[in-house]
Amino acid sequence: MRESVKRRSLLGAGALLATPALAQPAWPNRPLRFIVGFAAGGPTDTLARLAAPGFQEALGQPVVVENRPGAAANLGTEAVIRSTDGHTFLIANSGQVVINPHTYANLPFDPMRELAPVAKMMTNYFLMTIAAQVPAQNHTELVALMRRASTSFTYASTGAGGITHVVTEAWRRAVGVEAEPVHFRGTAAAIPDVLANRVPIFMDGIQLLGQHVDAGRLRALFVTKGERQALQPNVPTTREIGIPEVNFESWFAMYAPRNTPREVILRMAEINRPVMLAAPVRERLAQGAVEAVPSTPEELATLTARDFERFGAVVRAGNIRAE
Repeated sequence: MRESVKRRSLLGAGALLATPALAQPAWPNRPLRFIVGFAAGGPTDTLARLAAPGFQEALGQPVVVENRPGAAANLGTEAVIRSTDGHTFLIANSGQVVINPHTYANLPFDPMRELAPVAKMMTNYFLMTIAAQVPAQNHTELVALMRRASTSFTYASTGAGGITHVVTEAWRRAVGVEAEPVHFRGTAAAIPDVLANRVPIFMDGIQLLGQHVDAGRLRALFVTKGERQALQPNVPTTREIGIPEVNFESWFAMYAPRNTPREVILRMAEINRPVMLAAPVRERLAQGAVEAVPSTPEELATLTARDFERFGAVVRAGNIRAE
């Protein structure tokens, strides 16, 4: 493993140690910013806007959601890392923190060193699907079909080096089949080609693909979770079909710049728990098969370090690079 990867795996441990006392006047003394590295309307943006009112009420200051889309959310991550106002936080999905450092060769920042974990907020799981026209009724039949095929299958991803690309590559290697990725600019762009069987395999969020499964346009093969999901109760898990190593999740969390005082991090993590577990927020997330899972800073640090190594191993094995 490269020295930089070893160094990054420490996850900015210094951010979790004692930091200077809060400056006067007492924090917060101005509006807070939640930076989202994606355009409005996506799951990360939706999460930030769901959570913002609860933080605003608890802190007595406005909370503004600011979208900084571009470069697979790297622009948003860098904006938070470079912030020095003590009132700016990153609402991130896991890929931009634990995958991008592996797939982008020349990032001008190191999120594993320069971000301080605050709290996990929610998590989502992947649904493996195939076009209804594919002559396979389950995962075992798909693998057998792919192994005896004279030409390579293709699978859709929502962008080269993105989380759907990496997770599908992990599945492909786990079951020992050949398949070539076809990269699209997001789920909406991929769906028409998948439904038409031009790119027959697609693994993405349950809430994004479940409607097509229910309509009979896609066939669901497994979900990447240890327990079955309420929205797709008849779909087996990776553990049930014998590939528990493909049990990946896409989680969403809050981070702060590395030098954020420890007291601020603990306060934000403390507020995050009741905000995410409030009934209206949990019910809204459940409608999309997304689970509220608030955590401590230490729990998020452990999760981030673990998935940094886990996704990194897949990226290196497949020589995956971002566009």
